[in-house]
Amino acid sequence: MKNRARFGNMGWGFLFMVFFIAACSSTPPVAYYTLNTLPEMQQEIPAAVMDNTIAIGVGPVEFPKFLDRPQIVTRKSQNQIEVSEFNRWAGSFPGDFSRVLAKNISILLPTDQVAVYPWGDQFSPTYLVKLDVVQFDGQLGETVVLDVTWMVTDKEGTNTLVVRKSRVEEAVLDKTYEALVEAKSNGLATLSREIVEELRKLAK
Repeated sequence: MKNRARFGNMGWGFLFMVFFIAACSSTPPVAYYTLNTLPEMQQEIPAAVMDNTIAIGVGPVEFPKFLDRPQIVTRKSQNQIEVSEFNRWAGSFPGDFSRVLAKNISILLPTDQVAVYPWGDQFSPTYLVKLDVVQFDGQLGETVVLDVTWMVTDKEGTNTLVVRKSRVEEAVLDKTYEALVEAKSNGLATLSREIVEELRKLAK
């Protein structure tokens, strides 16, 4: 009887370990996100106000190292960030930023002569837009902050024509990463409009 009880206890212990290991090994699936242009931007395109031979080069774009990672970063406090292993960028976050910014500029000017750094020998930009991103993160259900210094130079990059510092804040509508990424896209759209406004002034 004692042996039978002992084996019974061992059996229950074994089953408990199996269930425990199975529970620990089951992890949530990873969700992937990208920044995007905004559909309403298509409705903002004015009558042609720029020479369509003007070409815009976007970049280089400098990003802080804590943001240049596959995982999405949120801010817990002024001095603390949180890195999500299960919510990630589908590609490079800085690359995504540059791609969408260039697309936004192309839509808003409008022109198809916009390229992301590094561009090939076949592309000769009239103006270069260089950016130094200081902050582009936020809190779930609260606010996304985009803090960036940017400049417009001539095609050689030696003559600075415009220097601006932009700080954009966008509300995050709920506590999901989907809403956080949407707010980031909104913030990038706002920055794009500020840059395009300066490019239009230069082109007149």
